[in-house]
Amino acid sequence: MAVNLMVATKHGGYILKGDSGREKWELGGPFLSEEDINVINPDTKGNLFAATLTDGIFSSSNGGKSWEPRNRGLTVRKVWALREDVHNPGTLMAGTQYGHLFLSSDYGANWEEVTGLHSAPGRMEWGIDWGYGTTGLALHTILFDPFEKGRINILVSGNGGYYSRDGGKTWVCTLKGVGDSCPALQGMTGIPDGAGQSSQTVSEHLQGVHSCFHKMVLSQKRKGIMFHQNHCGVYMSGNGGESWNDISPDPSRRHGFPIALIEGSSDHLFTVPARQDLCKKHNTCIQGQLTVLKSSNHGKSWEEMSNGLPDEVHTGVLRDAMTSDSEDDSGLYIGTSTGEIYCSLDLGERWKGIAHGLGRIQGLTAF
Repeated sequence: MAVNLMVATKHGGYILKGDSGREKWELGGPFLSEEDINVINPDTKGNLFAATLTDGIFSSSNGGKSWEPRNRGLTVRKVWALREDVHNPGTLMAGTQYGHLFLSSDYGANWEEVTGLHSAPGRMEWGIDWGYGTTGLALHTILFDPFEKGRINILVSGNGGYYSRDGGKTWVCTLKGVGDSCPALQGMTGIPDGAGQSSQTVSEHLQGVHSCFHKMVLSQKRKGIMFHQNHCGVYMSGNGGESWNDISPDPSRRHGFPIALIEGSSDHLFTVPARQDLCKKHNTCIQGQLTVLKSSNHGKSWEEMSNGLPDEVHTGVLRDAMTSDSEDDSGLYIGTSTGEIYCSLDLGERWKGIAHGLGRIQGLTAF
């Protein structure tokens, strides 16, 4: 089957259409060129939804040829995440700036806030907004549990992960074990925010930076298996986020943003390491070799996968800019902040550039 790759950028969106072998790709677009798009996701009816940081949500029913706003009831128009409930077609959730969550039960025609999140543990400590990095306080990840109806997982920048088992009425914070093996506890230097080298205390580091979950993936085959990349490492949970174990690569490569999971005869976990001490222009970036790390044994060991990737870059791979398709031999895709897209059809062993010159890529979705 052909694969479509939806590309969200700071200045509109594109669609990359691959042939049946995913060897040749045709670029369509741009569309919504005035919008700062974070991610584009399809629903079960084939509609496309674009979550923008400029003017809320847009929907297309004709493959991206035309778009119309879907913002009725959406009181915060800076949208970071949008996802359809796997158990309830037509039920969508959107995560926004300032840590708000919205629900639509009619394919985005109308929205209402999920007010149960207001009473989540620690909610009053989130604040209103803040200027760390370029994100601020944002609800940037929404995942519906494929094994349990009503269970929702979210990530809120700087405040860790939460889950609800009743559709959003009540919430549980999931941070147990995340700080237990932080390099700051051993007084190590060179960790992502330089804790131990600055005036920031270890306690402040663990409560703040180390609790900043960047992205999370859920197993679609085994209940309770989850992985996340946070500001200071990669973690695995076998119990739905009740507790976490550190499975990070070596200390210099603990920091990153995206994470992807391809499941087959074994699990293959992918991250893209970045650094925070390479330049003064960016809060975090990649310089030199662009590398994807892969673990096929739940983090016991990691392989560097860079064959076909450029070795002289100054770029980034953002939290939503890595994805995989659902073909039997899954393709893996990464997009960069300098506008390139790379594809691997053999679990990262070899990479091929399939698009360039697209501007800052903020989200990739394959379907």
